[in-house]
This record gives sequence, C-alpha cells and structure tokens, in this order.
Amino acid sequence: MTTSNIALSKLTVSDQNVRVVAPDKAAHQRLMASIASQGVLQNLVVVPGKKDHFQVIAGGRRLRALQALAKQKAIPNDYPVPCLVKTDTGDITEMSLAENVQHEAMHPADEFVAFAQMITQGAGLEDVAAAFGVTRKVVQKRMKLGQVAPRLLDEYRKGNLNLEAIMAFTVCEDHERQLACYKELQGRTWPSAIKNWLLGEAVDAGKGIGAFVGKAAYLKAGGAVSGDLFEDTVYLSDTTLVCELAHAKLDRAAKKLAKEQPGWKWVKTALERYEATEGLVQLYAEPIGVPKQLAADIEALDKQIMAWEDLYYDDELAEGFEDEEAFDQAITEAREKAEALEVKRDAYLTFTDEQKAYSGCIVTFNTAGKLEILEGLAVRKDIPKAETAEPGGNAGAGEGGQGEDRSPAGLSQALVDDLGAYRQQIVKAALLRDPAAAADVLHYTLCMQLLSGERWLGRTLQSAHFDVVESRTKLEDTGEGRAFDEIEKARAALPLEWLNHKDEGERFAAFRQLNKRAKDKLVAFCTALSLNIGVRGSAKDQDTLIDQLDVDFAGYWRPTKTNYFARLNKGQLFEQFGPIFGSEWLDWHSDAKKGAIVESLEERFQQKPEGKDDPRATWIPEQF
Repeated sequence: MTTSNIALSKLTVSDQNVRVVAPDKAAHQRLMASIASQGVLQNLVVVPGKKDHFQVIAGGRRLRALQALAKQKAIPNDYPVPCLVKTDTGDITEMSLAENVQHEAMHPADEFVAFAQMITQGAGLEDVAAAFGVTRKVVQKRMKLGQVAPRLLDEYRKGNLNLEAIMAFTVCEDHERQLACYKELQGRTWPSAIKNWLLGEAVDAGKGIGAFVGKAAYLKAGGAVSGDLFEDTVYLSDTTLVCELAHAKLDRAAKKLAKEQPGWKWVKTALERYEATEGLVQLYAEPIGVPKQLAADIEALDKQIMAWEDLYYDDELAEGFEDEEAFDQAITEAREKAEALEVKRDAYLTFTDEQKAYSGCIVTFNTAGKLEILEGLAVRKDIPKAETAEPGGNAGAGEGGQGEDRSPAGLSQALVDDLGAYRQQIVKAALLRDPAAAADVLHYTLCMQLLSGERWLGRTLQSAHFDVVESRTKLEDTGEGRAFDEIEKARAALPLEWLNHKDEGERFAAFRQLNKRAKDKLVAFCTALSLNIGVRGSAKDQDTLIDQLDVDFAGYWRPTKTNYFARLNKGQLFEQFGPIFGSEWLDWHSDAKKGAIVESLEERFQQKPEGKDDPRATWIPEQF
C-alpha cells in the first residue's frame, strides 16, 4: 500500500464499494462545506483501474462532495486528492467493508493540534500542504485552530463547543483572554458573541475608518493587528492610532480642497459625518450653462410623463396604446429617460460665489472608507434672510419648493399592486411556520364552498382550484430576499419520496403512510402556495389571518430606492417620512431634487438600526 495524491478527474466510485445508500442532502452539503474550508481530512482508499484511473472502494461520500465542488468551480477538476492505494485487489468488497466498519475517525481537534505541532517543530507550510494534498491556506487554518487554548479544544472534543465557536476564538491568540471570554459568556458561545468580546473596540480594516486609513499606513505607524483567518478579516487593534491617522489624512485633503476651490467660508474635517452635519442646512447647487436643447428635452419629457400619469391614475389609456401593460411600460421608460437627462443636467450644477460666501464643506469618508466631500453646508444664522425658508414654505416655493411638493397624493396603482405582491409572499412564508393555521385556511375554504353550495365563497382567502398563486411584482424581484429563501428552503425539505411511485394507487398509499408531521409540512406548503393576499383592506378575512399570524413584515421587507422610494413623488416622500425623521430632515431637503431625497432615504435605511424601536427597523407601508 502506498499514499499518493491523485487528480480528482482520475477517480470513480467502484461498483464494489459497500456504501450504496447515498447520504441525505444536508449531510452532503455539510461535507462539501467542510472540504471547501478544511480540505480532505481522511484519505480515500482506491485500487488501480483502467487507463491510469483509480476506483474508490472507501470514500465515496468524499468523492461525490469533491465532484460537486468541482462542478461549482470551487476546486479544479485536477484537484489533488489524498489516497491510500491498495495494490492487492483480491477481495475488494471485503476491503471496502473493513474500511467502513472498522474505521474510527480522528477527532478534528486532534488533527488541528497535530498540524500546529508540525509547524512548531520546523515543518514548512508548503511542505505540510504538499504532504496532505491541501492548500497552504488550509494548513494555516488548521494550525490556527490547533493553537486555541487546550481547555477550549477539550470542550470541543466533549461536544460543549462546536467548530464555529473554536474558529471564532482564533481572532485572539492570548489563551488567558480566550478562557476569560469563555467563562464570562457562560454558554452563550455563538461566534458573533465571542468575536465581539475578544475584539472589543478593534476596527475592521476593510470598512469605514479602517479602510480609509488603510492597513499599510497603520502598520507603518507601528499599529498592531489581529485577524479572523476564517473570514479573511483584519482588525486594527489600536483605535487611538487609527483616529490619529484618519485625522491627519483628512487634514491633508482639507488643505488640498481649500487650495483648489477657494471661496468657501469654511472647510472642516469629521470622523462622524452625521454628527458634523447636525443643525446645518444643505444648500443646492444651481444648474449654470445648461444647453438649451437639454433643458427643453427635460421640460417636454416631464410634461409628457405628468399627462400620462394623470390618464393612468384615471384608468385611461393614452392615444396610441392598445393595452395597460404597454402604457405602463412606456411610462416606466419615460421616467428612466428623464432620470438619465437629469444626470446630464446635474453635470452643470455649480455653487455660486454668493453661496460659497456663507457656506462651507466637510471633508469626511463613507462606510466603504472612500474620501467624501460634503459641499454647500451652511449654519442657519449665516444664510441671508431672503434665502431662508419661512414657516410653512421657503423663498423658492413653487417648482421644487416645499409648499407644492409636500402635498399628499395617491400611490400609483402599479406600486399598490406590487405592495400587495410583497405582502402576499411574506404571509406565505409566515404560514409555513404555522401548520395549524394553514389547515384552518384550507378547511375553511373547503367547507364554505361545499356546505354553502356556492363555489365562489372563500376565494377571497384562497384559490378554490388550488392553483399556485404567483407573488410577482412589476420589478420581478420576488425571486430574492428572506421570504423567497424561506419558501425555497421549505420546498427542499419537503418529504416527496411518495411522489416517486408511478402507480397512482401506490402513490396514494405511500402518502397515507406519512406521519402527521410530514403531512403538516406538505399541507402548510401547498396552502401557502395557493394563498391569495393583497394590500391591507382588500378583504377582511385576509387582514384577520395576517393579524392573527402576527406577521413580521419589517423582518422580511425593507424599503429601498428600487422597490419604493423612487416610485413616490416628492410630496409623498415628505408625507410618509417627514414624521419619522423630523422637521430638521424636512428643512434640509425642502429644496432638494427628488433624486437627492431618495438617496438620503436609501442611505438612512441601509444604516444599522440603533434599536428595535428605530423606525429604520420597524417602518412598513400602511398597505401592509
């Protein structure tokens, strides 16, 4: 017998491998994930085959997992697989049985420690990687795991800690600190809690201020780092140094700005942009030198859109359109064209010398760590009275002004329909977790139709013909998100073996033999798929069901530029979000273009909520 690394493409499962029953899907996925992260931990047992190929007599599960990874392009087709080659092929079945029955797997913790010891004793990373048929990265990860405090590895062996927890402990090399963390958490050893405890106020080098300063500059200044090898994340430990470097970099950028753009009353720097802008008024640059043709095209297109929308809201078709779908598409395309023209016009936006004389700039950075300059910010008392907004309006009220655009208006029918589709899909996902409610929906509809003698009764709640009701928006975006993922996950977990029977009698008999839990899953899923749900107020039985399910709409759907904000006019945006973000936000955006307001809302809702009561975490449209 010899040990050798054999290309994956040269391996096939022997027809004499005693392990015939394939593993369940979940076990297969776990094995794929393990191999992708840690490599092949146990040699496959093979015998020579035809034409330089080898047959696997033990390790079929590992081979299938490797082949699946290769199909996904996660590993190459010639990935080197560690194999034990048996040259004595007398009784392959006996050898396969012995390997599968007698094998006692080495605990991963023991293997991690062994890898760490090999490196400590002088073995090179490349040599160890070659010896075990894994990458240098895999060796580094196993070595890191083997260097975790011995007591914690013992807890892992006992089953008191899982592998994800051990991986989380590797962000800190101090054993005493690791043990202190374990003691204080008292069993709450999920990875995020461990990392938060060990890292403290350390800064992620790939985000925000960490990315702005840069790892190279930080290390050059003598800063210390820690890392999460398993997420390829580096943390800057010295937060004081990080802030010092950030201030210095911002100061250099501010000096450059003041030199290149003279005329501003002041130029300031800020590590926290929102604190720095609090209480300031955003001025808006003026379009200067816009080509006459561009201005005329924008004006004409705006008039066209307004005329079409008036007809659309009145359920009328504009001349030249045969159906509502074509008309709706034309409106959408016109809006997109208008936005593109406005982008061209924005290239001519310029702050005037008069504006610069009483306003300034803040030099800061965004969440991605990119330098950002906020121009045209003014202290309210510095703004000339002629340009200061009066209570209930402003000096420029009218087109784009506060008075006209804050007036409420009805939502477009297309948006109302889409909100109903979102609501429908989310309720479907919620019903999956309540088989009893699903059964009630099904039984109520059935009883109403059969006992009353009227086939249409009950159809406001569920499709009477048990058709799949599609939750499809105009944006075609319900194929993504948490609700969709939960529905697909539930679909994959359904007990569908009974469907494999071709004979209808056998199929029915197999279904009847399912246990109650399996039948509940099937009934809940099918009931959810046939559920009819619209926006709130569409039908009282719908609203009653949703209220009783206590559906967490905010947990499934959050407003974005695409699915909500950009589909409202300025008045609707002010009407809906003004009460949430307050008068200061309203004043700040009173003269802003719709695009700027949309971007402001997009940014605010993308930020991490400050608590469970933060409107960014809880707000939903009244149509839900």
